[in-house]
Amino acid sequence: MIEISRISKKYGRKRVLNEVTFTAEKGQITCLIGLNGAGKSTILKAVMGLTPVSGGDIRIDGEPVTPRIYERVSFIPDSLTMPPGMRIEEAMRFMADFYPNWNLPRAEELLSFFQLNRMDKINDLSKGTAAKVNLMLGLSLDADYVLMDEPFSGIDIFSREQIASVFTTHLIEDRGVIITTHEIHDIEHLIDKVVLLDGGRVYREFSAEDVRMQEGKSVVDVMREVYRA
Repeated sequence: MIEISRISKKYGRKRVLNEVTFTAEKGQITCLIGLNGAGKSTILKAVMGLTPVSGGDIRIDGEPVTPRIYERVSFIPDSLTMPPGMRIEEAMRFMADFYPNWNLPRAEELLSFFQLNRMDKINDLSKGTAAKVNLMLGLSLDADYVLMDEPFSGIDIFSREQIASVFTTHLIEDRGVIITTHEIHDIEHLIDKVVLLDGGRVYREFSAEDVRMQEGKSVVDVMREVYRA
C-alpha cells in the first residue's frame, strides 16, 4: 500500500497541496481527479521524491521512502523523456542498462501488444504512438506500483482505447496503479478508487463501485456535483 498522510506543498505563496491524505492499494487502480492546478501531478512527483513537500509523511508498504524502496515504484510521466534521435530499441537497451528491475520478456510482449516498431525513432512518432512507447517502458519494470501522469492526454481515440485495454490484461498483474487523467470516460469502468481533489485538498475519497451501487452515480456524475457546485 502507498500511504500519503497530510502532505503539503507551496510554490512561492501559492499552496498547491494542503494536508493531502489518501491510500492506494496493490491490485487496485486509484484515480486522482481534479481541475487544472489541483495538485494531481505534484502528488505523483512527491511520491517519487521529485519535489519536496512541507510536512506530512509518505510510506510504501509501511516503510519510509528510500532509494531502495523506489525500486518498487515505476513512474510514467505525461510525456516521453527519451532523446528524440533514439530508436525504440535503443530506449529499451537504455532502460535495461539503467534499471536492474527491467523485464525484457514483458517489454517484448508490450511491444507486440501496442504494435510498435522497435526501429522507429522517437522524433518520428505520433503523439499516440509516443504515449504507447512511454507506457511500454514504464510497465516493463518489475515494480509493485505504477504511477501514471495523464497517459491519455492529447492523443487520438484509437490510441486511448488501446492504452486503456492494457489495464484489463495480465501485463498490469496485481500492481497498484495511481493514475491522473481528464479522460475519465476511457477508464471509468476500470477504476477501483477515486480521490477527488479541490483547492489542494482531498474533497472526497470513494470506491467507484460503491458510488455506482449505492448512489446510482458514475464518477463523472460525482465530478459534476463537486466542480459545478
